[in-house]
Amino acid sequence: MTKSFQTYIVAFLVFCWQPVGASAVDRPNILMIVVDDLRPMLGCYGDPRAQTPNIDRLAALGVVFERAYCQYAKCGPSRLSMMTGLRPDTIGVFDHRNDSATRFRKRRPDVVSMARWLKDHGYHTRGLGKIYHDGWDVASDWSSPAFPGRKREMWEIFDQSNPAGPTIVAERFACPVMQSPDVPDNHFFAGRMTDEAIRTLHKQKLGKPLFLAVGYRRPHLPFIAPKKYYDLHQPDKSWLAKNQRPPHNSPVMAWFNSDGYVKAALRAKLTMPNPPSREEGPLWNGYELRSYLGAPNQGLIDLEMQLKLLQAYAACVSYVDAQIGRLLHELEKTDRLSNTIIVLCSDHGWHLGEQSAWSKMTNFEIATRVPFLIVAPGIKPGRTRNLAELVDLYPTICELTGLKNPPHLEGESLVPSLRQPKQKRKSVALSQHTRFREKYIGRALRTDHYRFVVWFEKKNGRIIERELYDHQTDPLETQNIAGNPEQAERVKTLEAQLHRSFKLH
Repeated sequence: MTKSFQTYIVAFLVFCWQPVGASAVDRPNILMIVVDDLRPMLGCYGDPRAQTPNIDRLAALGVVFERAYCQYAKCGPSRLSMMTGLRPDTIGVFDHRNDSATRFRKRRPDVVSMARWLKDHGYHTRGLGKIYHDGWDVASDWSSPAFPGRKREMWEIFDQSNPAGPTIVAERFACPVMQSPDVPDNHFFAGRMTDEAIRTLHKQKLGKPLFLAVGYRRPHLPFIAPKKYYDLHQPDKSWLAKNQRPPHNSPVMAWFNSDGYVKAALRAKLTMPNPPSREEGPLWNGYELRSYLGAPNQGLIDLEMQLKLLQAYAACVSYVDAQIGRLLHELEKTDRLSNTIIVLCSDHGWHLGEQSAWSKMTNFEIATRVPFLIVAPGIKPGRTRNLAELVDLYPTICELTGLKNPPHLEGESLVPSLRQPKQKRKSVALSQHTRFREKYIGRALRTDHYRFVVWFEKKNGRIIERELYDHQTDPLETQNIAGNPEQAERVKTLEAQLHRSFKLH
């Protein structure tokens, strides 16, 4: 099939799926806020450590999904899944190589992103900050040029040699793990991006609905935020993770998330065991964090350092919370709030010492569970325990805006849960992650009661490890009971369910 013919087919599909019913002018605006590396460490999720009054206020306006999950606990694959409505196995991208997303899009030209679908149906679309993994964006998805910041904006730091000057973008392995300069919010990109978001709202054309996607990079490493947000938090030992050891009877590949950082360790003239023994793993675990200046490259992270890292993470969350408050205030001030769908989510969770890990890139609850809030016209505030997935966002937005789904979507609309949050719906949520240069892939099934993970050899599909955690008796996932004889029948049932859910043959 020629490229021109492929383009024709895609255009024809879009034409055939033109919506019926409400015209574009009647549709609500959409504000989608994606916060990088944000676990549900928020007041609206009952976390007493949080100082997040603005996110909590937003939560009070809509529906809080208490059990929502990403499909892959790494930003590139997770965001590509969310924006296309496809699961990672279908996309086939499990890394951050620059050409991975390009190859997927060439292979599947029929897959129209959420932003492009809204644009083709009358929305003015604008993307600010990090929506896809850096460099993976598609310019034609957006009606106006994207506003991602400088190249490698993730590593924006305070310039200590020129305190009154602008921030600088540091070399990745020359970044401090944390900074707390006494500067205004818009000294850093998150504040400047919020300024741009407010300008975009002011410039919105009358009669044309707006899809504004705003991606905050913090609390991704490095943990850099103005001093006043650090001052909000004074951690004590009650903040520390209660489950700092790997789960009993768990395979090393379940919790060792440093396997992609062997070369980073070599830069520090260290040789990381890969794979490590069960004894070595905790001494190297969380190397994404360890690779920043000021964090210990290896060895157990002592309690004093853990408390500093917890303060820094919480400070970054509060900094982003303040920016979200500015967006919410602007919607209220301009009377847009009643006609705006607001979505707030993260691309995945984040370990803060749980299971001996720091950062993400595991299949545990702490890495896959995300905050997920939806405010929409006609939807009453509430909370739901129904399982939800980020892959469900695309069809949910379609239903809320009166658009038909494009034919490729694999998620399901969450509108029934928005309208009746107490009525039980979806029975499972799926996550997955590869390990040791994609030699193995772990697929996780989250049910109402259990987290069940099967590790496969990726090349031939052979099962090599299983994990089972009972969330009624062990919510912190400290005991892998998959090998217990009394669980044999349950493991067999869950394994069959996992194969069906992932469409494995």
